[in-house]
Order: sequence, then structure tokens, then C-alpha cells
Amino acid sequence: MITVLFALALPAAGRTQTATPSADATTPAPAVETAQPAPAAPKHDRVMSDEVASTLASGMPKYNPPPKLPEPKPEEEQPDLRETDQPKNKIIRLQKFMVKEPKPPVFRDRDLESKSGLTNRGMKSNPGLGIGNFGGLNRPIGLLMYEEQERLRNMADLNKDARDAKASGDATAADYILKENHRANYRPSDFGWNSDDPAGKK
Repeated sequence: MITVLFALALPAAGRTQTATPSADATTPAPAVETAQPAPAAPKHDRVMSDEVASTLASGMPKYNPPPKLPEPKPEEEQPDLRETDQPKNKIIRLQKFMVKEPKPPVFRDRDLESKSGLTNRGMKSNPGLGIGNFGGLNRPIGLLMYEEQERLRNMADLNKDARDAKASGDATAADYILKENHRANYRPSDFGWNSDDPAGKK
């Protein structure tokens, strides 16, 4: 009887020990996920095989560069086409000629300004004329002073040209410039019998 009870108690005790977890058992560590590399892009397969590509390449025409054009001949060595082309296309060819544009004229203040404008220039170059200019009484004087200043400038320019011509060894040209300067810019006397103006002598 005791043997039978002991035999029945053993499986029960084994089940009890199996169901109760051990206090010394450790919990498993969580798994660490490692970064996986990105999948490579799929390679595109070639559309045609090497044999087909070589066949197409052999059937294509090869590149032949155009022949180099000869250098043009100088204009003097080219044939005259006036008589060569005329029977073919009836083109009338004119002779070559050079067109030269005339030099632009050099305008003076007297050419661009009116009498009133020249008077204004004289009034501006002589500010003292503005004092006491009641009713424009000094405007005729301003015009006279402008003309006198212009005469002196012309004489100074021609005298310089005469000096340059004489310095270069051309004494004849220097004398001619001085003579023409005296004739053009000389101020004649108000008295007719004492006038030395070459234009006034008959």
C-alpha cells in the first residue's frame, strides 16, 4: 500500500516542479536589429546582343570627311568675269571704282549761331556788360566784343601756323600765311583816304 502511494506521488511532484519556473532563470535579452544595406538597383539588360550590334555597325556607311577646298586666288589673279558670264546670264558688269566720302565740314560758331546767339556769347564772355544793361543797351557792345575776340583768336592761330612752317624750313609758306593773315584780319581805319584794306583799294 505504501509502495503504491509513493509511486503515485512521484508523477505529481514532477509535474509541480515542471510548472513552477525557477527563480534563478534569467530573461533572454532582446534581439538587436542590424541595419541592412539597401538592395542594389536592378541592372537593365541590353536591348540587343553583341552580335546584332556588330552586324548593324558593319552595315552602316562610314564617315568620309569632305575634301578640303582649295584656297581662293588673289583678286588680281582671278579671271575677269565680265565677258565670261555675259553670254550665259546676260549680267551687265560694271567696272570697279572706289567711292570716297567727303570729309564732314567743320562748322564755326558763326555758321551755327544767329546774330542774337553770337550776341549772347559776347554777353556771357564779358559779364561786366550785364551791369547797367537797361533795355539791352549793352547787347550791341557784346556782339562787337565777341567779334573782336574771334578776330584775335584767328590771328593767333595763323601766326602759329606761320611759325611752324618757318621752323620746318618752308619760308615761302610762312610768308604767304602771314600775308593772308594780315589781309583777312587787318582792321582798316575809319577814314577812307587812310585805309590800308587791300579789298578797299581799287
